[in-house]
Amino acid sequence: MGWGDRMTHARKTAIVLYDFCKSLGIPITIYGHSTDAGGVALYSYAEFDSVDNEDCYRLMDMCDRNGNRDGAALRFVAEHLCTRPELQKLLILISDGQPADYGYSGTEAEADLRGGIKKEYEKRDVILFAAAIGDDKENIRRIYKDGFLDITKLEELPKNMAQLVKQHLK
Repeated sequence: MGWGDRMTHARKTAIVLYDFCKSLGIPITIYGHSTDAGGVALYSYAEFDSVDNEDCYRLMDMCDRNGNRDGAALRFVAEHLCTRPELQKLLILISDGQPADYGYSGTEAEADLRGGIKKEYEKRDVILFAAAIGDDKENIRRIYKDGFLDITKLEELPKNMAQLVKQHLK
């Protein structure tokens, strides 16, 4: 996310998603993730049951950091979603490229995402989408297949989200 305006676009996307869900009364949580010497670091920007109703301001603090081990972060957030009482859940990953961390990249990482996590959590009513920004869209489409969401035109996101909600949340 550290190249060009990718982080700005990801932040704007998170804010649009947050506002969209809040305006419709849809519970939402937003996490960021990165890797560091200690492993995967997760950052909570908005929670279902916000303790202070200041989530919208925390979203402005989103920033790029290091590598991304998407599998670990997605598993954490998917498990978090599985504790919710709603029957169907959408998990949207805002991604600027393929998973990339020391020892976690290429075909093995892609298989973890596509064959492991996506299928595993679909069985538990968590539907995973990868919202793609940056130049790596075709690789993201290859990984997530029917869970690919092109968000190049941010102004179309509310319309696209309405279609996703209508299609997947009943």
